Amino acid sequence: MALRPLSIEQLLDLAVSQVPPSQLFEILSHYEPQACLISAGSGSPETDQGDKQLLSLFYSSFFFAHALTRQIPEARALIHRIPEDLRTHDPSIQNCITLLRAIWQVQHAQVYQALRTLPWPEVLQPLVQRYESFFQDSTLIAVSTSFEAIRPSIAAEYLGLDTDAAEQADTSILQKFTDCGWTWNPETRLLYPSPITVPSTHRHSSNGIRDAMAMLGNRSG
Repeated sequence: MALRPLSIEQLLDLAVSQVPPSQLFEILSHYEPQACLISAGSGSPETDQGDKQLLSLFYSSFFFAHALTRQIPEARALIHRIPEDLRTHDPSIQNCITLLRAIWQVQHAQVYQALRTLPWPEVLQPLVQRYESFFQDSTLIAVSTSFEAIRPSIAAEYLGLDTDAAEQADTSILQKFTDCGWTWNPETRLLYPSPITVPSTHRHSSNGIRDAMAMLGNRSG
């Protein structure tokens, strides 16, 4: 099936479509040759401002497609394929680089900070929000399997919740964990995770979750 021409409208349609991450990645991967032609054909050293915006949104969207399919090393390679002018000066691409660094270094607080506070364009907002939910859910599953017991503040940090409130045993924070089957012991002031089962239909995600579990184990506390 022929793809629609690459455009900001097409990227917005894809961002809000909620197609499976693998399908989103596949569609955007087919657009990369078009993006390369737009970059090469716009003239050097200047690139048309409209083309710059389109290329920025395409590469940013493609970055999130990589992140949603757990292709983090490939996302790093993508960053290096982006035209140098965009890579070094475009705000959205710079945001992607900041987020990628936090993901690569397994810095959960920085991941949430990048997603929630950086100035992402409106077109990208659906993908930003989608990745935050994906990252939070994946981390919850990983933590639930990696820890026998965990302090509320540490659990809250992994999930991007208020760590101070969690340390004070705020009921609204604790309920987010107990609703997932975890147990709260007010005497030990510890949460006791219950493993969350990953459906067999998410085998690709399960591989990534196992990788996350190994990294989370290095930061246990």
